[in-house]
Amino acid sequence: MKKIISLREPFNAKLVMRSVRSQNPLLVHAHSEEPVFSKVVPAGTRKMPVTVTLVHSRKGQVAEIEFLEACSDIEQEEAVAFISRMLSNHVDLIPFYRQLGDEPVLGTILPELYGMKILLEPNLYQNLVRTIIGQQMNLSFAAALVSRITERYGSPFQVKDSVIYSFPEPGALARLEPEELMELQFSRRKAEYVIGLSRLVDEGTLDLYALPALDDALIFEKLLPIRGIGKWTIECFLLFGVGRTDFFPADDIGLKNAMKQLWGMGSQPSSPEMLAISSGWSPWRSYAAYYLWAWLDEWKLQKKAAAAPKKK
Repeated sequence: MKKIISLREPFNAKLVMRSVRSQNPLLVHAHSEEPVFSKVVPAGTRKMPVTVTLVHSRKGQVAEIEFLEACSDIEQEEAVAFISRMLSNHVDLIPFYRQLGDEPVLGTILPELYGMKILLEPNLYQNLVRTIIGQQMNLSFAAALVSRITERYGSPFQVKDSVIYSFPEPGALARLEPEELMELQFSRRKAEYVIGLSRLVDEGTLDLYALPALDDALIFEKLLPIRGIGKWTIECFLLFGVGRTDFFPADDIGLKNAMKQLWGMGSQPSSPEMLAISSGWSPWRSYAAYYLWAWLDEWKLQKKAAAAPKKK
């Protein structure tokens, strides 16, 4: 049982798959070479695994979605909408390139990243919990903590020879006490943050899926009072959960480093300087940030390779 999504061009499957492969392997199982991945998605009142294959067809690029369990038409539609959102298929990049292609500095990095879409996490609860876990923490350790709660409190699904998981439901984490997460090496404070958020979502006090209809300032207003949620957390939520296309997190260290290198600055630019430079990129500042991060990752790899001793 399969469904086909026509992918809005330009769409660079290679670069999008690079983002897919960076996801937690318990939550997204990506093929190491082929443009194929599996993920558990919402389908009506339940969750089910699907396999997505990015294909070049006569009519252009498509995402071929294979349903690994029997499901109704309505369940299929919801799963398709989830994957379409994940791949940012609602975003037309042509206006982005048309507006910024001639920008003296930013425009120089666009050709090598042409067609790269932001990979979203449409499960807003998952996005927010993972971001809270990752605050001020080593990336590998944060990923290990996400894996631990996923294995213990998520639901496993068999996909061929692999097992992938759905992220824990809010109710599963809301019932916990901090000591139970501390057994998984969470700090007490971080355990309290995750459990506190989960209780707000589970009891209906916080409706995450009502937030995208609000403007950025109102989203900040609603989320900032919650323990464990700060400015950086909300910025990540806006960019990679809600999918804002015009948000520039000027306090981000990675962006500061990218702009320092690309603009040839002697030191990291201040946040006001970055906001001034990026003001002319609206309404595409999120994509500008995403491309700057991608450029910085590649720059680091090239610098590392150049510094490595050459084999004789």
